[in-house]
Amino acid sequence: MLEDYFNKIKEDFLEEDTALFRFGSIGDGGYFIKPSTLKKSELLFSGGISSNLEFEYDAFRFNEELKIIMVDPTVSGGKLIFKGLVRLFFKKTDKIRYLFNALMFNYLKRNKRCVHLKKWLRKPECLFEIASNEFQIKNNILIKLDIEGSEYDFLDKISSNLSQISAMVFEFHDLHKNHEKVYQFIKNCTAQFHLVHLSINPSGGFDGKNRPKCIEISLERKD
Repeated sequence: MLEDYFNKIKEDFLEEDTALFRFGSIGDGGYFIKPSTLKKSELLFSGGISSNLEFEYDAFRFNEELKIIMVDPTVSGGKLIFKGLVRLFFKKTDKIRYLFNALMFNYLKRNKRCVHLKKWLRKPECLFEIASNEFQIKNNILIKLDIEGSEYDFLDKISSNLSQISAMVFEFHDLHKNHEKVYQFIKNCTAQFHLVHLSINPSGGFDGKNRPKCIEISLERKD
């Protein structure tokens, strides 16, 4: 593949959609999807939440019927509150944001529409089986994966179950090492999905050739 793999993906697949809206935070942790897609989705499967639940909270408020499964073993309400208090007393940045996210997490976790699974997503575990087991939902699943490089383990399974998915948003890490996998995955989805958003996440850094290590993408089902 060409060294300029980011622009190669952009030129070959990107079909920008003016109906997109960014849900979640302005910087890292927010994703572009169509409001109509979020409205018709029955389940948000969110792999990886860390200390930012703004996407999940926006989705929860926007679609009052949406079920949410949050999978992340590193997160707890107490841990988020502690991080927020540490930032408050030691004059660190984003102190209010951390406390706000702690409140959001505890609120969502107590709601019957939301489940937090304190576990790692690992092969051969199937996210579709988790969705079916927790909420008996098998279709109109909105997938969000931000699991620090492990997202590549699930691409084949996702590609084999595209009919169950309403839309997908990903944060792909280590892109300089895995860009061919990302390219092939998007290509495999093109019969049923459009690549409607593609952007560089600068927080992931760049390699020695100034190529992005981390990108965000959104895939919307074709009408």
